[in-house]
Amino acid sequence: MKITFDPHNAQDRAAIAFMLGTTAPAAQPDTAQPDTAQPDTAPAQPDTAPAQPSGDTDCHGMAHDDTIHSTPASKNADGSWRAKRGQKEAYEAAIAAATCNDAPTPTSAPAPQGMPLPQPASAAPATPPAPIDYKTMAERFMAKMADPDGLPAEYEAIYADLSIGYDDLETNQTSIARLSAYMDAVDNGDDHDGCVRHAMSANQ
Repeated sequence: MKITFDPHNAQDRAAIAFMLGTTAPAAQPDTAQPDTAQPDTAPAQPDTAPAQPSGDTDCHGMAHDDTIHSTPASKNADGSWRAKRGQKEAYEAAIAAATCNDAPTPTSAPAPQGMPLPQPASAAPATPPAPIDYKTMAERFMAKMADPDGLPAEYEAIYADLSIGYDDLETNQTSIARLSAYMDAVDNGDDHDGCVRHAMSANQ
């Protein structure tokens, strides 16, 4: 006799198990857990550290610029780059931009009504400038004479245009002051005529 059964039918499975003397195995649910691991999708962080500026700067924080500064690079006594001859206006404009001289000044709050405004103190009398030491001025002038780009004219022409005499230069404070003012204008990038005008007007 041929016996057929449906393995998916619970009654058929129980009957077969009874005949075989065993218990029908219970269907085991599929407990396999899906792989839920999340891939590491965090983007790599780029290295965004800014490059550090390099190069020498002067007391105004300016890097040397061949168009407005003298070459080879050299500095004045105050630590600023020496101006290129004939570029005084561009040189001064660059300093103003670097130091933010045109930034607006903050205004003070108005005084409450009914309270008198404080009166400004009277200006102290101007102190006359200290005499310029001849030796200091002479050493500075000799150093500029030794520099091929130190003076815009020969020293004889400078003496003549500033009305400086050779004989009394060591003791004549007016002549010493004119020559010192002339060198100040040279450091600011003026040409010879501009230096003469500056020196003569500074000692009127």
